[in-house]
Amino acid sequence: MAAPSVALSRKIKLGYGVADVGASLSYGAVNTWLLYFLINIAGMTPLLAGLVFVAGRLFDALLDPVMGVYSDRRKQRWGRKVFIRWGAVPLGASFALMWAIATLDLSQGALFGLALLLFMTFSLLYTVVQVPYMALTPELAPDYDGRTALSSYRVGFGTFASLLAVAAPPAIVLAVSPGPELASSSPAGWLVLGLVFGLLTVLPYLIMVATVPEPVRPEAARDGAPRSGFLQEARSAFEIRGFPAVLLLFVAVTVGVMIVSSMLPFYLESGLRLPAAQQPLVLGLLFGTAIVAFPLWTWASARMGKRTVLMLGLLLLAGFTLALVWGSPDGGLSGYLLTFVILVGASLSAVLLLPWAMLPDVVEFDELAGGRRREGLIYALFTFGQKTAGSVGVFANAIAASVFGYRQGMAEQAPTTVAGIELMVGPVAAAVFVLAAVIAWRYPITRSAHQRVRELLAERQPTDTR
Repeated sequence: MAAPSVALSRKIKLGYGVADVGASLSYGAVNTWLLYFLINIAGMTPLLAGLVFVAGRLFDALLDPVMGVYSDRRKQRWGRKVFIRWGAVPLGASFALMWAIATLDLSQGALFGLALLLFMTFSLLYTVVQVPYMALTPELAPDYDGRTALSSYRVGFGTFASLLAVAAPPAIVLAVSPGPELASSSPAGWLVLGLVFGLLTVLPYLIMVATVPEPVRPEAARDGAPRSGFLQEARSAFEIRGFPAVLLLFVAVTVGVMIVSSMLPFYLESGLRLPAAQQPLVLGLLFGTAIVAFPLWTWASARMGKRTVLMLGLLLLAGFTLALVWGSPDGGLSGYLLTFVILVGASLSAVLLLPWAMLPDVVEFDELAGGRRREGLIYALFTFGQKTAGSVGVFANAIAASVFGYRQGMAEQAPTTVAGIELMVGPVAAAVFVLAAVIAWRYPITRSAHQRVRELLAERQPTDTR
């Protein structure tokens, strides 16, 4: 007999999905705007700003597996939600503080040290909250297609938050300190941005805690195998069928997305020479299209499989990104620009959704081989890869900005600098997306393979204790 599917109520899907607003709003704003903020508003050199990302993220990423193992070993009466309940408010506060440093008169060394400390604090708290939250996905939705549906809610809310994270900052900053260029805007506007986004980071997590019940983890699945040391347990995760492939795939996807997202403000301002007032429209259209396209990709993956649809999305994203960078005229909005922004957003939708829908499927393969479930560890290692890859993408942009002579606090840059910005957003990012499509081809878990594993697990434990 096949293991029964569990139909989640819309309330639980909405309650679970909305929490990603807090995660994606704060994470998206950091990924897209913090490098720009540190260089142009706080006055940090590009290389030092890039080092803030690398050092801060790598420190935090090393703690991800520890957090994952710890959340797996929590007793059922405590569960995973306790981390979210107590960590959400400090997370929002740490986010707000990062955007206050430009109001201080500090040397480059002191500015670097303070920015790094605040970024490390934010990243650590993000891990404490987000790893247990993401590990709830396979516990709430045990079947192959149900996970795609639940992930579509989470990623849908997350993409909406990413829309706000990318498009809203120029509007908020200019509302507080009006001017034609973001590069010369007042630190006061960025301080307000930090406060607003910090509050919006906290509330969705608290809504999730109040509306989504803690899933019941069967004792046999939780404690069915002897526990090993932490390092041995982390290494053993790479023996899980499908996990190395999906992790490598996600690393490649994250590098490409981070190169585009963290260089996008520089490209719109200095490459396309878009006035600051027009940038929210372009950014909003990009992520708004991605949100609208989620049902399409969910429908397609149910018919063609997650791997095939993700490969299609990656190849389309590579082609449309190149067309956008190479063909868009400078100086303002155009029909060509808006058309390819829509096409990039539609293909980006698949790239954002499918890796997160593929990851939960490895949990049952781990349980079948080892006798217990380790969602926390699996998601923590995934987050470790995400943060490491993200820091690589951001630091690559920081090096490019330094090599091509980016001038701080100025919208108009030299032609060689603009060419460097376009190189990163276009050909370099596109090459990474093509590489990710090749990696996706090697992903071994199909719908039928996952269903068979669930059948074998159901034979071991016929009664569903959920």
